[in-house]
Amino acid sequence: MIVGLVLIVLSVAAAVAAVAFNGAGSGHEITAFGQHVTNANDMQIFLGGIVVALVFCLGVWMVAVAGRRRRAARADYRAARREATDAARERDRLAEQLSTQQEITQREQNTTVIGRHHDHEVNS
Repeated sequence: MIVGLVLIVLSVAAAVAAVAFNGAGSGHEITAFGQHVTNANDMQIFLGGIVVALVFCLGVWMVAVAGRRRRAARADYRAARREATDAARERDRLAEQLSTQQEITQREQNTTVIGRHHDHEVNS
């Protein structure tokens, strides 16, 4: 995403500089950082504009792809959190069910033991 934003800024800066320093005539002097780089004719300037536009489009595309990827990652994260919450609820429900079942079993065993003591007669 950062690279895309940098490409957008650089292409806009190049386009603004080309328009701001547009000279009259068929020959254009290209300078960078105060140094003469080359001379360009109208066709070369036009092709340079196309390249700048393509760099701008590439930057916009990179930012859009990064945004989609980020939204997908957030959606996956939310789904994982939802799944973890559901799993925790299920775990708690099953733990409660197991606890209840163990209490019932324990009561049945205690009742059975008490009942057996009362059913048996002691012969002496």
